[in-house]
Amino acid sequence: MSPVRNMPLATRLGLLFAAVTALVFSIAGAHLYQSLSQQLQWRDDMTLLSTIDLLRHQLEESSGIEAVRADPHRLLDVVLGQRGLLLALKDSKGELLAASASDAMQLYADTSVVADRTPDATAIRDWYGSGGKRGRMIAAWGQIGQKPDDHVLLIVAREDLDRAAILKAYREDLLWTVLAGALAAALLGYAIARRGLQPVQTVARTAGEITANQLGERLRIEDAPAELEDMVRAFNRMLDRLEDSFRRLTQFSSDIAHDLRTPISNLMIETQVVLTQRRSIPEYEALLASNIEEYERLTRMIENMLFLARADNAQVMLRKDTISSDVELKRIAEYFEGMAEEAGIVLNVDADGNLIADAVLFRRAVSNLVANAIRHTAPGERVTIRGYPLGNDEFVIEVSNPGSGISPEHLPRIFDRFYRVDISRGESQSSSGLGLAIVKSIATLHGGRVAVESVPNELTTFSLILPQARPA
Repeated sequence: MSPVRNMPLATRLGLLFAAVTALVFSIAGAHLYQSLSQQLQWRDDMTLLSTIDLLRHQLEESSGIEAVRADPHRLLDVVLGQRGLLLALKDSKGELLAASASDAMQLYADTSVVADRTPDATAIRDWYGSGGKRGRMIAAWGQIGQKPDDHVLLIVAREDLDRAAILKAYREDLLWTVLAGALAAALLGYAIARRGLQPVQTVARTAGEITANQLGERLRIEDAPAELEDMVRAFNRMLDRLEDSFRRLTQFSSDIAHDLRTPISNLMIETQVVLTQRRSIPEYEALLASNIEEYERLTRMIENMLFLARADNAQVMLRKDTISSDVELKRIAEYFEGMAEEAGIVLNVDADGNLIADAVLFRRAVSNLVANAIRHTAPGERVTIRGYPLGNDEFVIEVSNPGSGISPEHLPRIFDRFYRVDISRGESQSSSGLGLAIVKSIATLHGGRVAVESVPNELTTFSLILPQARPA
């Protein structure tokens, strides 16, 4: 796993807050830095323009070029005391008349592009001096007195010493601000994330305390934030399913133990009784015949349980084919004809149409329904087996019989394993309680379903709904 995936969620959120804060501060700082740089340059440019205006005014009060040459200090005093401001005076031939400093002597301007009019900000240019110095420069002609032919070239430059120092200090402040802001965002984000994740930790702690003996516990939705309500509801629904499955499993284990104990107890008791004294060969043969019946019952029960286990784990291979409901249902009725006659019951088949199913499993499911109907039908009554399409790509097999019926409270669990309506288990000798569960498993394997309707003391109808065969 990567280090980030192993990192706690609160730490990751804190680092994410720090990264976002650093990015936002950096973008804002870069914008402010650019704005400050432009404002400082504008200030320097305004200083250059005002200095040029003042120098031109001073020249207008001079008597002539010779006076300027003899006494340039009146002009040089304009830039005196102003840090980084340089001045060079040149005549119309480009000869240096005076300079405020040695660096000013190197100032140069192309006289061919210098206008006589009062300059504006468009006349300001970048200036690069010796030793890596740089700044802004402006050049303009100044008229001496009222003599239109006497001009002095004024070259004023301003080094960016102050501007560079201010920007450097601002960059340092900006860097420390970004680092401090990112650190503060990381710490605050971590604290906020930990506090915000407390409901999740509460859910996890509550879930961890739920054991097999406490499946009735549920998480309190009202204690969860709105964002976690759906998760808490889903978790509670999962607990409902687990509790129901655990209850069914517990009941299933209890029913297995009871249903296996009965035939085994019968085998033990009958064998012990016979062995208490010497018996004749016919008596031993009768014992063995009785034992075979119990063994067969155990075998059927184990086979049914194995079938249900394989069906639950999708290990039953289906060989689906088109089945004629009329042919198959009549064949099943013929198989139960002898049992029905012995019980004094009439079997009636009314079917038309085809369905898609595994023939072997289909016969087993319908046979379980028919056997169950015969077992609960009084002599002289009729069991009806019907098959017809539902009109929505489904085909239904109905097995109906009159009788005492099933009480409404038993209907939701009638297809559960080992579930019997008769709580006294009076039918344990004739039924293992797995027949209807097998019918439901076969329907599920085919993508179908089962249903039951019962009116006490009238008619009970079990329905097996499977996919309908489409016409060729």
